[in-house]
Amino acid sequence: MEYEPLPERRPEVRSATGRPPERRPRRAPRSGGFWRHLWRWAWAYALGLGAASGVFAAAVIHMPQVEELEGFTPDLITELYDARGEPLQIYAVEHRMLLREGEVPELLQKAILAVEDDRFFQHGGIDLNGVFRAAAENLRAGEITQGASTLTMQVAENLFHTRGRDWKRKIAEALLAVEIEKRYSKQQILTLYTNLIYMSDGNYGMEAAAQAYFNKPVAELGLAEAATLAGIPQRPSTYNPFRNPELVTRRRNHVLGRMRQVESITAEQYQQAVNEPLLVVKRRPEKAPLGAYFSEEVRRYLEARYGAKTLYGAGLQVRTTLDPAVQRAVETAVRDQLLALDHRRGWRGPNLHLDDELESRDLPSWRGSELTPGTWYEGIVLRSSADTAEVRIHDQRFTLERDGIAWTRKQRLSDALRRGDVAWFRLEAGEDGGRRLLLEQEPLMESAAVVLESATGAIRGMVGGWDFERSKFNRVTQAQRQVGSAFKPFVYGAALELGFTPADTIFDAPVSFMGADARLSYVPRNYSGNHLGILTLRRALEKSINVPAVKLLDLVGVERVIDFARRCGIHSELPPYPSLALGSADLVPIELAAGYATFVNQGLHVEPYLVESVATADGRLLEEHVPQAQKAMDAEIAYVLTHMLEGVVDRGTGASLARLPLDLAGKTGTTNDFSDAWFVGFTPRYTILSWVGYDVKKPLGHGMTGAAAALPIWKGIAERGLEEGWIAEGESFTVPPGVTLMAVEHSTGLLPPAGAEGSVRTVREAFVSGTEPTRDYEFVWARALTLPWYQQRAFYIPKEGERMPGGRGGGDPATPAGETR
Repeated sequence: MEYEPLPERRPEVRSATGRPPERRPRRAPRSGGFWRHLWRWAWAYALGLGAASGVFAAAVIHMPQVEELEGFTPDLITELYDARGEPLQIYAVEHRMLLREGEVPELLQKAILAVEDDRFFQHGGIDLNGVFRAAAENLRAGEITQGASTLTMQVAENLFHTRGRDWKRKIAEALLAVEIEKRYSKQQILTLYTNLIYMSDGNYGMEAAAQAYFNKPVAELGLAEAATLAGIPQRPSTYNPFRNPELVTRRRNHVLGRMRQVESITAEQYQQAVNEPLLVVKRRPEKAPLGAYFSEEVRRYLEARYGAKTLYGAGLQVRTTLDPAVQRAVETAVRDQLLALDHRRGWRGPNLHLDDELESRDLPSWRGSELTPGTWYEGIVLRSSADTAEVRIHDQRFTLERDGIAWTRKQRLSDALRRGDVAWFRLEAGEDGGRRLLLEQEPLMESAAVVLESATGAIRGMVGGWDFERSKFNRVTQAQRQVGSAFKPFVYGAALELGFTPADTIFDAPVSFMGADARLSYVPRNYSGNHLGILTLRRALEKSINVPAVKLLDLVGVERVIDFARRCGIHSELPPYPSLALGSADLVPIELAAGYATFVNQGLHVEPYLVESVATADGRLLEEHVPQAQKAMDAEIAYVLTHMLEGVVDRGTGASLARLPLDLAGKTGTTNDFSDAWFVGFTPRYTILSWVGYDVKKPLGHGMTGAAAALPIWKGIAERGLEEGWIAEGESFTVPPGVTLMAVEHSTGLLPPAGAEGSVRTVREAFVSGTEPTRDYEFVWARALTLPWYQQRAFYIPKEGERMPGGRGGGDPATPAGETR
């Protein structure tokens, strides 16, 4: 309830906590009122007598529980280490920063006592007046609507976990409160309260909350900030300043009103404080620890395996798979690409606008930070013109020039920013040794990226979104998204197992299939809208052409494709429909990455993992990971499929990677409405996945294919790996026994004619030994393949069971399918 000053002081009934009771409408008098009131007051005095008896019992009976306070120590902290043995993260039940006696500032004391227990210094642990008032009100209501907890009783509740909303709890708290009051001074009890109370967001105690919400110690809190903290304990989840700023502001103003009512502040101080905006820290993405999403995934694993009590109190020593060099590369690549994509969408405006004190006001995000090049800072615009703006960060002023907002496409700088605007700025080192500002904004898009060590399954780097503080949802392990054409390698792999080769041909032409709804036909369409006629399986995969993929699934059989994907580690539901070939299934990114790792592992599937070992605080080993592999396919099949995916990089939709100096293979994926963009690929050592999209499914924008939106992240990771040496230049895929490599004509997969070197285009093709082509290429094909698809049909012999235009499964399209690429 928000406090409003009354024209005159009136007596008001309050609970022992200082909170006014809820006003209830008066009821009409009933018959027998005298006896009813007599019964209620009899109960009230009985309860009072019971409370007084409790006080007497507590004075003469020894309560050993309270002695635990003398040796009170926090639980042991669980520590995570990266793959190099360096500290990564710590976990404990309570994020707590202890205050010593005498360190609780007077302003915070006044705020706490005003809203929680304004008679704290007058009672001995139990406020009997408050007990009588609460008892009478509860009897009148017929249920427990008010408590009579003093500050000391709240300390007892938090120390000994006497949870519950009943009289048994109240009596236990009262007895403990009296014993605490006997042993400790009022200042000691008040300090205990400020250290023990839960303050939301994992913070325990006022000091931890002050640092988390205002980026300053309690000693530096202003009146409005102190009132904000004092109001949180009543309902910590509700009064979380990050989640519910409007509710928190109203609660803060109520606390200020109580302080005014008990005369701990003046009317002028009250008015000034309620007019202040709620300025909590706006966390910068750069402040997040390295591998925040990775560490949270480890925490979830440990809690599920060992339980919360062990995780947060047993002092586990956890060695993880995270490689800090790989992790930094992943984080940098994700951030750079999301910013680039967001810049294309234009400027959305400042974070907020201030009207006064621009030259002297401090922003919460400034506290405790130093001005470092490459870092984001919130800045206050002091002046803005067509060509320049003056921006204040901390106590320094910077000039923002037009080139610093070039990405906004605003012609005048004053069209983007005006005096009083607060926005993000990136501080960069200038060529002349000075510093320059660049305007920034947080992207609305999200991304996921993961790097697996293919042979072991170790996750060496993982990013689950733009900023862990903005959203803790890990899109690598928790999201399920349509994968588009990134699913096609599983279709081609199943075909290779059935005896198809990369040089076999299939006919790309309009065709329809029975859809999931038997009343409608399913008609796949190519991304380009055109059809090419005769295609080798290699060319169809390299160019990510849709119709051949759906026809191939039909020829192989959807159940065989699903079985192949399952053996590769795809656990999500796979609908048995023709659209599965184009990635209509919703997959978890980590399982898709593990599936691709099976190809480069020569057919062995290894489950991804994050934890190498877990030991107790005294070094006793609880678990140690040993990679477990199972055969998913023959090594020859895996290599031929890998060789086909190399073509995607050399000549297909992943061609922007072709200049990197090592063997690479992979596949793009785009859903038909451009809502999901993928690139999944591998080097001889690492499998890397990148995804871009919105959490709420909506288009990224026309043309935002996997190659345009997701592949740059993959490329950024690989380039940094080459620079730093954890990806080795010149690495190549190992050719297993049973594979034959030979040159074939690129368009037909036939053998190039003798002496025709230079006159036909050839590619080096991989075959399972014994399946090599035997027919020679004839130059008539050069002319035939330039004809429209419907004229090429005369040159093509369909596979047994292959659907052809006007033949089995043909007919007029009824339900067009989307294009993926």
